[in-house]
Amino acid sequence: MFVLQAMPQTVESARTIIVIFATISVIFWRALLRIVVMVAAMVVIILLTSGALLLYQSIHHLAR
Repeated sequence: MFVLQAMPQTVESARTIIVIFATISVIFWRALLRIVVMVAAMVVIILLTSGALLLYQSIHHLAR
């Protein structure tokens, strides 16, 4: 009787561990993806700004 009761508890414990691991994995990958998107957006903004500044400086030099 103890063996029959221990088996469902073991299965339920394993299922709980799998669900916790899956939840932590999803949260980690979503956070990592969010950070990567923010860094990529900052890089694009910096590149566009520096390109605009270079263009402005070259136009300003031509106007002299």
